[in-house]
Amino acid sequence: MKVWIMTDLEGVAGVFSFEEYTTPKGRWYDLSRKLLTQEVNAAIEGALESGADEILVVDGHGYTGINIEELNEEAKLLSGRPLLLPWELDKGFNAAFIVGQHAMAGVEKAHLSHTESHTAIQNVWINGIKVGEIAIVAAVAGYFNIPVVLVTGDKAACLEAKSFIPQVETVAVKEGITHGAAISITPTKARKMIREGARNALRKIAEVKPYKVETPIELKIEFTEESKSFAEVLSNRSYVEKIDTRTIKIRDDDLLSALKKWWL
Repeated sequence: MKVWIMTDLEGVAGVFSFEEYTTPKGRWYDLSRKLLTQEVNAAIEGALESGADEILVVDGHGYTGINIEELNEEAKLLSGRPLLLPWELDKGFNAAFIVGQHAMAGVEKAHLSHTESHTAIQNVWINGIKVGEIAIVAAVAGYFNIPVVLVTGDKAACLEAKSFIPQVETVAVKEGITHGAAISITPTKARKMIREGARNALRKIAEVKPYKVETPIELKIEFTEESKSFAEVLSNRSYVEKIDTRTIKIRDDDLLSALKKWWL
């Protein structure tokens, strides 16, 4: 069984702020990378116990979040930038995990929530449905008929995952009180819960349907006021429609093609 794992940093137990925990300049960044890597290791251990024999970890945090020296030796790591689509998902995986995830921008009591960029992007819609990184990753996996069977992160992220994939196994390791504050369980307990969650997720893999986005695709991106120059630049491309000074729309017959046009 082949398992693919997308990672992020903001949804990890013990990670509490963008500035201090999620960028290389933050005083707790090295600790955050260790905490993430250990949560990923817990997911790997649970997957191995449920029969996985090949595991690829994708480092989804923009500044890199995985410490390969501490990563479980049974896994391989995809890291570096640019991380071009489809993130190796076309290599025949049976299931996908998302570990360390946050909720989409604008969600109430969602800790460190954002969509792709906490400074540049306000909202993203696919076919009129507001989405965050969970749905985007799940849609790319679903493009290749791969179900996302496990999501870990803060409580809001887990509820968001359930809204798109009702059967998904979730592990909430903290709960947002405000956007910048949360109550977290300890990293040790989080790892135990994630290991068990990974085991359970693969045991019920047949119950989880891949998340599919219907075609044609209408992708709409609303940038923040401070970053509306991105909308201006992108709107100069022939395949981009300008909605207003901060919002653009991309139409395509293919999901991957639409996303590539945004991220190009």
